[in-house]
Amino acid sequence: MINSWIFYPIFAIVMILGALLLIPKNLYKKFFLYGLMFGGIGDSIIASLYTIFDFIKYKEMGPFNIMNIFSLWTPITWAFAYMIFFYFLPVRKAFLVPYVLIFSLLNYSVGLVMQNFGLFEYIGIYKYFAPLTFLIWYSVSALVYLRNEHRTNV
Repeated sequence: MINSWIFYPIFAIVMILGALLLIPKNLYKKFFLYGLMFGGIGDSIIASLYTIFDFIKYKEMGPFNIMNIFSLWTPITWAFAYMIFFYFLPVRKAFLVPYVLIFSLLNYSVGLVMQNFGLFEYIGIYKYFAPLTFLIWYSVSALVYLRNEHRTNV
């Protein structure tokens, strides 16, 4: 029988390959820095706080367990997911708002699928508010990125 913790590195590898295949090589550094800041570090902070406040719980982390809070692979996965998010981020508001909303709901859905596999849990009533966390997280990230990179009045 395959251990369920194997999902974490497999999902990370899929995201890494996705980023490497979709993003031009000359842009890796730029998007990796943003992905690391908002995805990797952002996830580490949010997962730590939300675990302490009993909003979420990662499960079945196996040998990659970091202080019983999250898997070592989780921030890596988020970093590369955010690289893809930033690379395709539209500048026009007509496309930006639905894009951020869709990414937020997609990530919430990934959490629900992980919950169905017994790898993650939205605890209590937070499962209804989790999409709001993703919406705020992606919205702030997009605004910071656009202000830094495009110097617009976003």
